[in-house]
Amino acid sequence: MKKYLAFTGMLGFMLANSQVVMGGSTPLNSHTQLELQNSGQKVLILPVAENETILPKYNSSQPDKYDDDATMEAMLMYNKSESLTKVYDGTKWEQAFNAKNKSTTWTRANINSTNMTCLSTSDLFGQLLQLCSSDNLKFSVPQNSSQFSDYLSVVRDSETFRIRQKGLYRINFNVLFSGFTAGFDFNGARITIVVVVNGVEKAYMSGKASPFINVGNYLVSTDGVLFLDVNNDVKFRLVLDGSSWSISSYNFGGTTESSVSIERVL
Repeated sequence: MKKYLAFTGMLGFMLANSQVVMGGSTPLNSHTQLELQNSGQKVLILPVAENETILPKYNSSQPDKYDDDATMEAMLMYNKSESLTKVYDGTKWEQAFNAKNKSTTWTRANINSTNMTCLSTSDLFGQLLQLCSSDNLKFSVPQNSSQFSDYLSVVRDSETFRIRQKGLYRINFNVLFSGFTAGFDFNGARITIVVVVNGVEKAYMSGKASPFINVGNYLVSTDGVLFLDVNNDVKFRLVLDGSSWSISSYNFGGTTESSVSIERVL
C-alpha cells in the first residue's frame, strides 16, 4: 500500500510539472505548460462563435452584455460576424491581439457612392408632402495604402466604425457631392450628416445647397469632437431635406476627395 501511494505521488508530481509540446519534441521555454510549435504550414484553429450572442456568458440583460465568471478568464474564441478573435477578461469579451507596434491616433476611410433624392411641396398652411431619402453612408478602407489606417478603429462592416481606444475624438468629414436642386423659395435643400454612436444621435454636420434651379459640384469639409469608448459603434447617417416646392437629387462620395477621418486627440 505504501509503495502504491508513493508511486501515485511521484506520478502526480511528474504530471503537475511536465510540459506538453505539440508540433515538436523539445520545449523552447521552461515556463510553458502547453507549447505549440510550428514548422511548415501548420495552424491552430480556435473555437468559433457565429456572433456575440453565441459567446459563453452572453446575457443581454447585463450592461456589458455578459455575466462575470473569473474561472473563465483568458478564454479565446473567434467571432465570425466581427472577423475578430475575442478574449474573455473575467467579466466580458474583448478584442484580442491588438497590433501595438502599428497603433496610431487616427483612422481614415473612403466614402463610397450614395445617391439621395427629395421631393417636397407645401401651401400657405404648411408642408403637404415630403418624400426624402436617408441612409447610412458606406465606407471602404483601401488595402496597402500609406494614406489610410485601420489601427485606431476597425471597419466592422461597410457602415460601421468600431472604436478600439477610449478617448476624445476629432471627426473630420470631407465629401464631394454633385447633383441638382430645383425649387421656388430661398431655402434650398438642407443636407445633414448625423454621427450615430451605438444607435444614438450624437452630433450633426449640416449645410444647404443653392436654392432655385441649380446644378453643380460641391466639396464640403467639417469637424466635430466626441468622447468615444472602447467598442463603440459609429455610423454616419445622411439626411436630405427639401424646402417647399422643390426637388433635389445628389450623389455623395465615390471620389478620392470624399473621406472620413477619426482622430484621437486626448
